[in-house]
Amino acid sequence: MHLKKLLLIFVVLLMVSCNNSNKVAKNSTNTNQEIELKIQEVLSKMTLKEKAGQMLNVGLPSLLTGDYWDKRDSTVFDHKKFQKFISDYAIGSIHNTPQYLAGTEDWYKIVKKIQDSAMNNTRLGIPVLYGIDNIHGANYVKNSVLFPHQIAVAATWNRVLSEKNGQITAYESRAASLPWNFNPNIDVAMNPLWGRISESFGEDPYLISEIGNAYIKGSQGETLSNTTSSAVCLKHFIGYGAGRNGKDRANAIIPKNSLHQYFLPPFQKAIDAGAMGVMISSNAVNGIPCHINKEYITTILKGELNFKGVVISDFSDVEFLIEAHEITKNKREATKMAINAGLDMLMNPYDIDVVDYIVDLVENNEISMDRIDDAVTRILRLKFQLNLFENPYSNPQDFPDLGSEKHIEENYNIASEAITLLKNENEILPLKKNKKILVTGYGANSMNLLNGAWSRTFLGQETKYNDPTKLTVLKAIEKEVGAENVTYVEGTNYTEDINTSKAVSKAKNADYIVVCVGELPASEKPSDINELDLPEAQQELVKKLAVYNKPIILVMLQGRPRIIREIEPLTNGIIMGYYPGQEGGRVISDVLFGNINPSGKLPYTYPMYSGNTVTYYHKKADIRDVNWGYDGFYTQFEFGYGLSYTTFEYSNYKLQKDTLSKNETLKVSVTVKNTGKNQGKEVVQLYAKDIVASVAPDSKRLIRFKKISLQPNETKTVEFTIKPSDLKFIGMDNNWTIEEGEFELQIGSSSQKVQNKQVYYKQ
Repeated sequence: MHLKKLLLIFVVLLMVSCNNSNKVAKNSTNTNQEIELKIQEVLSKMTLKEKAGQMLNVGLPSLLTGDYWDKRDSTVFDHKKFQKFISDYAIGSIHNTPQYLAGTEDWYKIVKKIQDSAMNNTRLGIPVLYGIDNIHGANYVKNSVLFPHQIAVAATWNRVLSEKNGQITAYESRAASLPWNFNPNIDVAMNPLWGRISESFGEDPYLISEIGNAYIKGSQGETLSNTTSSAVCLKHFIGYGAGRNGKDRANAIIPKNSLHQYFLPPFQKAIDAGAMGVMISSNAVNGIPCHINKEYITTILKGELNFKGVVISDFSDVEFLIEAHEITKNKREATKMAINAGLDMLMNPYDIDVVDYIVDLVENNEISMDRIDDAVTRILRLKFQLNLFENPYSNPQDFPDLGSEKHIEENYNIASEAITLLKNENEILPLKKNKKILVTGYGANSMNLLNGAWSRTFLGQETKYNDPTKLTVLKAIEKEVGAENVTYVEGTNYTEDINTSKAVSKAKNADYIVVCVGELPASEKPSDINELDLPEAQQELVKKLAVYNKPIILVMLQGRPRIIREIEPLTNGIIMGYYPGQEGGRVISDVLFGNINPSGKLPYTYPMYSGNTVTYYHKKADIRDVNWGYDGFYTQFEFGYGLSYTTFEYSNYKLQKDTLSKNETLKVSVTVKNTGKNQGKEVVQLYAKDIVASVAPDSKRLIRFKKISLQPNETKTVEFTIKPSDLKFIGMDNNWTIEEGEFELQIGSSSQKVQNKQVYYKQ
């Protein structure tokens, strides 16, 4: 080859190299060490404005024509807004939907346009991180499966099913090019009034940790670079579920010892499991908004818990520091306070002003460059881990299992183990199929009450997106026994009587009455209620139907435990359906008629009175009664409770030894026999109680559980291994401790149906 030609080729290659010197090098290798080197390479090239841009998360509608909350049926980008946000400011993240139910092809076009512009029309070519609230399945993706809500998944007490839930949700999210899921919610839901209890795993820190970590394992897979894995974003740090008045975003009072004993463990275990996102709680704790609580975010979350991922605000919560929390009067100061507290990414849905504020604050030495670099490092780390530089969006054709029969079957399996049988007087259930059935009630013929909030729309109240192939409870019952054997009367809506008198007249000729009660699907502020009682109209329906003394089966479709104290005695059977998702109608019907043997267990304490809501791990003084005794724990149904169409017998409860010392382990075993006539699943639960402690001990704490399946007359021995750390508590110095003395180990089928043995811990 001639020298001139070689020289020309060299010059061309050099020019290409120079033109791309600012772009991030693409490499499919994603080891931790290589990722950290890549992060530093990118960070060293970034201007302050580019760094600030990475710290902004905006809502997709801000890039579209029209106002943010306009209803749309297609995605039309506003050229000027798009240019400003994506190209000029090179924002780091986007969330939300186009305000209609987009399919994978629509999502592909949306995300591709954003990523192509971010990676080709900006100086450094950094991809955008797209996040979304796929709360119970990929609920904002057309044709995806809608799983039971988290509270129902917790009711399965089945880690394998929770993992499968996370895995399919990740797969169907990535089918729509959505790699970051604002889920799971691992708030400890101590107040049953809280409307978002349906999005939680319940009241117990250990159950939350176990079911939550299984979901994380399924979602994030072996590696986040896998195109079917989604990064999780834990919610909400911290104390959202402990609002004093039970309302959304309500102030919580959490002493330091309670914070460490109950609220932090699920986050610690999730972070240890690899969670790479945390969303900060919208409320205030002890009067300090969580978004500006440096002790919580920097000292505890990033320090004590060693969190290396992205800390993001909730929706518009920097602005809420002004209007809701009244901490400051302007957004510049609010931005400064939140970032200095440790926030890495600001979900500022409507505009881009926080980027300019960040630049100004750094230039005026009000925010350090080290703080900015920490934030951007975390954001880039997640983008590299997700391999977005190589695969910024997905080809929908690569995801043939979206909404597939295989995924539908898994959805059915999860719902089938969630349904919880709370009452079965004289074995009225399963129902006989050759009888006349009256089906009535607010939830009887509603897909929306099966799906709950976050179902195609935020509140889940819109009916136009319901899948016509899915069955309501009514339609599933009709399919099972024939429409000619079923009479349907609506009865009531959520709060008002519609035609209860007609339902009562039709009940005269029925053999069974199935009453489906429930609550209005909602989340966040719209989910606030002022009383926990089931609405009066729905209770009156049950009371009036009881006039004929016909068997009444109560089916409850609700996110939280609504008080049923007055109508419970009038019923013969009670089924808790929670929000069971798209397959919930046929699952509930299959439970009613014995095609499914229910195995769900309550993940919260079901109270008997609105004014007496106490978690199962209360202090003894909490249950002092009016006679100065200790009989004031008034539950309708206890934590961990749930019946079956078979019976189980516990025997041969053994401890390996009666003392336990530091660095030792202790084996605990029990024999469980299916003494009934049906195959069934049982959740064996192990609790620990400190008999005497320097800090008033909890009544008990769940420390192990295992779900087993038994054929009739089959026997299994269940064995647990515990460690001294399982007996620890937060002491007077706010540190974990264990004191020498007696502990009670309780094993059984619920928190109250247990056998007891004592072990002595020796220092």
